[in-house]
Amino acid sequence: MDQSSADSRGLDVTPLRCTVYARTSGHEAVDQSYTSIDAQLDTGLAYIASQAGIGWQPTGTTYSDANVSGSVLERPGLQGLMATIKAGQVDVVVVHKLDRISRSVTDFSQMMAFFDQHGVALVSVTQHLNSGDSLGRLAINTLMSFAEFERDVAGERTRDKIIATRRKGLWIGSVPPLGYVLQGQRLAIKEDEARLVRRIFERFVSLHSVGLLAQELTEQGVTTKTWVTRTGKVRGGKPIDKVYIYKLLNNRMLIGEIQYEGSWHPGAHEPIINHAVWEQAQGLLSEHRRPRKARLVAENDFLLRGLVFGEDGRAYSPWTSSPRGNRVYKYYVPQKDIALGGGASGLPRLQAFTLEQMVADHVYAQLKNPADILARLPEWMTSHPEYDAEQFTAVLTTHADLWPTLFPAAQSQIVLRVVGKVTVHSDAITVRLIVEGFVELIREYLRGEVKPNTVRDMMNRADAGKPRKPRR
Repeated sequence: MDQSSADSRGLDVTPLRCTVYARTSGHEAVDQSYTSIDAQLDTGLAYIASQAGIGWQPTGTTYSDANVSGSVLERPGLQGLMATIKAGQVDVVVVHKLDRISRSVTDFSQMMAFFDQHGVALVSVTQHLNSGDSLGRLAINTLMSFAEFERDVAGERTRDKIIATRRKGLWIGSVPPLGYVLQGQRLAIKEDEARLVRRIFERFVSLHSVGLLAQELTEQGVTTKTWVTRTGKVRGGKPIDKVYIYKLLNNRMLIGEIQYEGSWHPGAHEPIINHAVWEQAQGLLSEHRRPRKARLVAENDFLLRGLVFGEDGRAYSPWTSSPRGNRVYKYYVPQKDIALGGGASGLPRLQAFTLEQMVADHVYAQLKNPADILARLPEWMTSHPEYDAEQFTAVLTTHADLWPTLFPAAQSQIVLRVVGKVTVHSDAITVRLIVEGFVELIREYLRGEVKPNTVRDMMNRADAGKPRKPRR
């Protein structure tokens, strides 16, 4: 029965709300007046209009993702479509081809399960497939298996091409390293950048210090390599820091080599650094390189990791000295000093033990002064029927009394719960406390979930476990 006869007889049809999804891959152009996205959307809307006789109705909203790979599901347009489906506003999703949804069988299976869960059908215009019937589902799964196979084969071809190109000593990649410019697939020396590279190597050999070199280059206004993207945006041009210098000093491309299959081989480009200067630089780097010894300090030994900041807003990083005998020294160091050299931030580096002890003492002082903590409680909390100031004060006082006998681990747990941020100034530190942390501590104590673990507790348990001598 055709659509006209169905309409003439007045048969009831169930209206189906339909929308269109379109996608293009990263290599497809989108800067034209009529793009592939437009073509896919128009085709889908035309198909929906052709099915009006069986109740198909466009929702008025379409979804699309431009320059996004089909191997990922984290796409704005697709996520918007899924949100609409969850809201129960769509019955049919129309696509130009199935691979517009996904090129991965696993991801496509997840999407089909999502569609089934919400009672939504997937329709492919050019492949004449509808997930609403069993035969259509079988054909869809078969086609998706071939689509994933095609994607895997294309990936293997791309990897083989990269390896074959680099075996010939040619460049394949994005931006060439500092000192070179791309001419076809060959790297050519860019003289102004090459002079900077040679100067960096020569100054490092002379100064024997990456930190001093970074400070010198920063004072001279020297920046990293700049380039322009395909969209016309300027990238790079940032101050040179120690990390950038280390990478440059270890880049064997500067002596005419190129890397592939995990090792370095002779390249087709001219070297910028001669081997004598290179060997000098590598010898100095080897002298300054820390020996790889077993770590004597655990990662969690830095109690305030991620909580310490300078007054300039930049974070402090945990730093461990090289082993000296059986000892290591721990510090909190401004990140700016790490990047640009000691003293660049104008803030002090702090011994970890000293800083952590100062913060712990501050928490202890707050526990001994419960009134100060209770005064900072929000009004909604103090007006709660279960709030009891005397009871809260008693619990905090109990913790203060037990503090000197607590194990260091127990003290650390309390510190982590109530300390929100430590700010380092040039001549002082400030500690921001989390009042809610004290409240949770009180609640757990009152519920009997957590009791302070003290040295006295351990001794009592030890005494209780000792076998007693029989009485004569």
